[in-house]
Amino acid sequence: MNPSVKRAAGMLVAVAAALLAFATPAQADSPAPVYFRVGNVHCSIAPDDSVGCDLPQPVPMDFPILGEFGLPWLGPVQHVAIDVPWLPAHPTYPFGTPFTRPGGNPDIAEVATSQTMYQKTITRGGTTCLAGFMGDVTCTTKGHSFVVTVYGIHAH
Repeated sequence: MNPSVKRAAGMLVAVAAALLAFATPAQADSPAPVYFRVGNVHCSIAPDDSVGCDLPQPVPMDFPILGEFGLPWLGPVQHVAIDVPWLPAHPTYPFGTPFTRPGGNPDIAEVATSQTMYQKTITRGGTTCLAGFMGDVTCTTKGHSFVVTVYGIHAH
């Protein structure tokens, strides 16, 4: 084969590989966690459908005891998660900000799987999180959900 034809074929393969690298599926299809931010609330969805959020400051949380009946959690919380199917959304007490990438998470608009004028949604596996019109964050997975608002966290 002519050397210039080989070189051209090699360049064509390299260009195709580069295009494929940039055309890979969205972050939501990767085996790594999907990170996103709604205002100052930084969240991630893990490959096992666990979801958690770091809040910029501690807020009150109500915790369901009997169905939808919620009791206030003892003290304000700064991290909320759903990580096991037998436990409703609950506070976590990790060191640092486990649901936030160094430098912060991308805005949900950058990784959303659907968007309307009033709502941005990201769905990964069995987990769905959405940013509402007023900046609230709602996440649902493993049969449970939570809503983060400026007033606090409501777990379901």
